[in-house]
Amino acid sequence: MDGRVLVIEDNEGNCQVLQKYLGAVGMQVEAAKCGAEGLSLAMRHLPQAIIVSTTLPDMSGSAVVEQLHTRTRTRHIFLMLLADTDVHRERLNALDIGADDFIASPFDPDEVVLRVRNALRRVDSSNLTDPITGLPASKLIREQLLRVLQEPEGEWALLRMHVRGLKAFHESYGFQATSDFLRGVGRVLAVALSADDVLDDFLGYSGNDDFIIVTHRERVASLEAEVKAQFEQEVETHYGSTDRQRGFILIDEQRCPLASLRIQCITSQDGPFYDIRSLSEALAG
Repeated sequence: MDGRVLVIEDNEGNCQVLQKYLGAVGMQVEAAKCGAEGLSLAMRHLPQAIIVSTTLPDMSGSAVVEQLHTRTRTRHIFLMLLADTDVHRERLNALDIGADDFIASPFDPDEVVLRVRNALRRVDSSNLTDPITGLPASKLIREQLLRVLQEPEGEWALLRMHVRGLKAFHESYGFQATSDFLRGVGRVLAVALSADDVLDDFLGYSGNDDFIIVTHRERVASLEAEVKAQFEQEVETHYGSTDRQRGFILIDEQRCPLASLRIQCITSQDGPFYDIRSLSEALAG
């Protein structure tokens, strides 16, 4: 099955085993050897599941889990804590601070794979995350918009980033290439949001080629500039050389432009807003 997993583990043997078994079922696995590196990768790449060792060289695994669970951009990610011993108190503490699962060493790698796979399936079936991008989907986006509505005097900005031209891209390159394109755009947005090391920004994918961002309104100008620059670079990696050189796709002898990004933004100063519908209407206006 598809899925992106981050393993935060300084034990090389454990890390290699997890990468081998998770990769064997089609998951993309990335590894970090310390907590700081793991937190950075989680914020920039937004995996769908994270396996964290309790013993890391720079901080405890529990501290990593707690930070991931409290950050807006990563709180939806499935978190598994990998412990050296199966102590009942440690298991309860892991679940209390936000871990979704707990497994002790020595572990059965097949069991880890099944637990991660089942967790990702449950998340997909409940519409918490988009199955293609792995980003928060409609339900979590709605929850975030409700939080925005509770802060009428806040300093928030709500952005809708619509990828134009994906229909033509899909007709020319197919479903898998289009999925890769959307995942690439998601990575671009996640990296741009991580540039200022702000922890409470939100990034989601609502479908219909639309990405949703909630951030501080003072960040909008710099964020838009960064996103536009990175998006242009990302686009080039998904088209063939012929299409890149001529600047369009030919479909049934019609010229279709390459994909582009339309950014719409509203802030708390554009209100008042009374419900999600009023937010959506203002954003589409």
